[in-house]
Formats: sequence, C-alpha cells, structure tokens
Amino acid sequence: MSFQNLLNSRLAIALILFLGRIIPPRLGYPLGEWLAKLVASFKQSRIVKSVRANQWVVSGMNVNAPELDEITRETFIQTANCLYDFYHYLPYPQQSINMVTLSDNLKRVIATQAKLKKGLILLAPHLSNFDLAGRVLTLMGYKVMVLSYPQPNGGYQWQNKLRKDYGVDIHPMSTTSMRSAIERLRNGGVILTGLDRPLENSHYHENFFGHLAAMPAAYVRMGIITQSPIVVASCISNGRGSYIVECSDFIEMTPYDDANSEIVNNVEKVLKEAEKTIGRVPSQWSMFYPVWPWALDQMP
Repeated sequence: MSFQNLLNSRLAIALILFLGRIIPPRLGYPLGEWLAKLVASFKQSRIVKSVRANQWVVSGMNVNAPELDEITRETFIQTANCLYDFYHYLPYPQQSINMVTLSDNLKRVIATQAKLKKGLILLAPHLSNFDLAGRVLTLMGYKVMVLSYPQPNGGYQWQNKLRKDYGVDIHPMSTTSMRSAIERLRNGGVILTGLDRPLENSHYHENFFGHLAAMPAAYVRMGIITQSPIVVASCISNGRGSYIVECSDFIEMTPYDDANSEIVNNVEKVLKEAEKTIGRVPSQWSMFYPVWPWALDQMP
C-alpha cells in the first residue's frame, strides 16, 4: 500500500476521527500541526510530491526548493487544522455553524435562484475546510445534493457514509446520480461538486494556471441541459476555527456545435474564477493529486 493510500484508508480516517473527537483544541491543533510537518517531511512520497508540484505551478514556477518546502509544510498544516475542526465538532451542529460565515453574495445567489425556481450548480475547489462548508450549508437548511468523486475506495466510502450519517446528501458520480442531479436542477434544486481533482485518461485538457490539465467537466452538460448557472464557491480560512464561504458571480454555460470546444471553453471560464481564489491563498489548496503530472519531474 502506498503512503497516500494509507492516509486515505479506513484505518487512517478512523484514527483521525477518534483523535479529533477526544482531544481538546489546546492539544488538537499542536498535535495536528506536528503530524502535518511529519507527513510533509516524506518528500519522496507521492502525496508530498503532488502537493509540491501543484504549488510550484501555482507559484508561477518562481520559487526555489526551500521556499517550496515551506509552502508544502504550510499546506499540510492548513489541512490538519481543517480536519481537526471538521471531526472535532462533527457531533455539535451549532458549533460547526458558528465557525462558518456565508458571504452576502453567496446568500444572494442562492436566494435569487430559489425565488426564480431555477437550478444552481455550486462548484468548489479543494480549498480550506470545504467539507465543513458543505455540511454547514445543510445545517443552515439549504437543500444541496453533493456529487463526489466516482468509484471511491474504502476510506472515501467510509467518509461518505459518515457525511450521510450527519445529514449531507452525498452521492458518488455515476450514471444514476447524474440523472438524479439533472432532475434536481430542473426542479430548481442546488448541486454541489468539486472542480479541481484531476481525471486520469480524460479526453479533454483545459488551461489552468497557464498549463493544460485534465479537469472535471460533467457539470458543463448539466448546466446546458437544465439552463442552470454556475458559481464557484470557495471556503477560506481566517485562522483556526474560523471560515468564510465566498462565491463568484453567475457563470453561464455556452453550447457549442463541437463537443471539444464546448467542454474546454466552458471549463476554462470556471477555472479562471477558481484561479483567483487559489492564487490568493495557495497554501489552503488541499489538492493531493498531481494536477500537472509533468511538474513532478521538473520542480526543484
């Protein structure tokens, strides 16, 4: 089993959940940060190399090795703090809500679509505590259907079950769940899914931070078929235990006669919005898969 698979295994998730539940904040944050630094020290592991490569490209490939090491450590520390906040307060709905502020623009966007009885697609980069943000939307009474990565492994399956147990309407992407999502949008519902986990063997490649990457694109057809606009919703940390969820303005999906142009051009409109936020807080971008595989061999 690879180091990355170990971290995503049921055993690792169960350990994180157990420790997150029983350890108080005064100890939980320092312990999480120590573990984060330990993980980041395994520079030849796939997960650390992926983070370093991603951060190198986002930086414009203008940082040296020590600077990249520091950014990578900070990325794992940010992730550790988010995991602690999510799991420690999972049994306490009000405390979870208290940690997250929805921006006025996000509230306006959701209210506008509800009033018009039109569907809305929320696309979230893997920034900061995106899991907590999705749960808090549900706790606040927003009925959101979450589409997660298809065919999840054992650890991810367990995480999804945990999310469902605590009220999140989550479904791995499949033909069935996509049909349900389209029906939800046609009935004026809200769909939430990720936008930045790279897809292996994709036929489409889009410009992201100045370089081609194979990004998710299923939302393009959903938006066109149901005439539902898209917004990029980003969770940003303001420090331990404090988050805000911001969003872009509406992004309309444009139909094309050519399938490749339709996917690439529409996805790039979305990625341009994601770049703005990721570029502002790069160390909060918890993407542990190589978005640009070629960078694994070229980074310092």
